[in-house]
Amino acid sequence: MEGAPLEGSAGNDVTRAPERIDTALVTGAGGGLGLETAVALAESGYRVAAGLRDISRANALLERARVNGAADRILPLQMDVTDAGQIRTAVREAESAFGGIGLLVNNAGFAAGGYTEALPPELWRRQFDVNLFGAVETVRAVLPGMRRRGSGLIVQVGSISGRIGLPGFAAYNASKFALAGWSEALRHELRPLGIDVALVEFGAYRTGIWAKGFAGLPEDTPEDYRPQFRRMLELARRSAERTPDARLAAALIVRLARGRPRRFRYPAGAGVRLALAAHALLPWPLYERLIQAMLRG
Repeated sequence: MEGAPLEGSAGNDVTRAPERIDTALVTGAGGGLGLETAVALAESGYRVAAGLRDISRANALLERARVNGAADRILPLQMDVTDAGQIRTAVREAESAFGGIGLLVNNAGFAAGGYTEALPPELWRRQFDVNLFGAVETVRAVLPGMRRRGSGLIVQVGSISGRIGLPGFAAYNASKFALAGWSEALRHELRPLGIDVALVEFGAYRTGIWAKGFAGLPEDTPEDYRPQFRRMLELARRSAERTPDARLAAALIVRLARGRPRRFRYPAGAGVRLALAAHALLPWPLYERLIQAMLRG
């Protein structure tokens, strides 16, 4: 795949994979990173079950895969990760078509922008239903088959927002922090069974997630928060102009799929390692002053 190497890429932290079937289930494959990952895996030789909340997006996915002759290796499936019945049905169909699932990419997610005081409870719940509980249900559905074979890889699509909290991101931060904690426990649960778990922690990529989730604030947001939020939107816009294409992020997932992750966390993306280092190493008062200065512009 063309493009500059991805900062924080897998490199030597991936070893030769155990015997693993080249079949994958990718959730949230209707656009953005999920679509690019499904296509990249198919181009690398995987047979891919592509989970789509909106099955009408299947044509765009297959058209994208057809460019490099990979469309015949993609099976689009109706799969809303907030619907446990759809998850189980999609997994059964994928296992029936492919003989099993060797790789799960838990990608489905969205970002709810807003401040804690004003973000309605139903949006908090939906943030967790999609970003955490949907991933849990999907893992539960694929694990029996992986356990029987004694092999498998689960790639959890996390975020730098699962390590660093920022204003206006509270619900998204909380869901990604929760995903990271669960994923670490899951890795310890499954490692003795021959099943690997890796958490990719991406920074910003051109996927559209921020444009959708941060288009505006809930109407009853107090005016006190609005200047800060406008500054956050401006920072997000500038970041989007500099961010790499989602295909580079998808390429990292393919590299993980083709090997065995020796590490649990894989931070990747422009400036991610620097941001994590600053958060971890700077004295908190200094770090907080830097954040406040950034928000003031």
